[in-house]
Amino acid sequence: MLHPYFSFGVPSLLLLLYVAFALFQRSAQIPYLGFGLFIIAGFMTGFSLQVLQLAWNEVAKTSFDQVQETIHYSPYLLLIPFVIGIILMLIHLYQGYQKVRTVRLRTK
Repeated sequence: MLHPYFSFGVPSLLLLLYVAFALFQRSAQIPYLGFGLFIIAGFMTGFSLQVLQLAWNEVAKTSFDQVQETIHYSPYLLLIPFVIGIILMLIHLYQGYQKVRTVRLRTK
């Protein structure tokens, strides 16, 4: 699971899928695509968290340097897709809040 093609490839594919959905959302004006984008960002965050936990578990069993030699990259690099996923999730939570607020103001 710590192989670079897997630990960085899956988040990269999810990010490409996210960009494709975001571009499609701008042209299609489908209201529920924002929720789909939130799900993609959440899956990327969850996957990245699992990979991070595995890396931290390996570091706890052995040492940081030994894990870095084994996987050929710094385990700190695994934070990049995790942080990107959290940022995207927070953006969509805020956008969802804004949509709910505007709907409530319209109904009053």
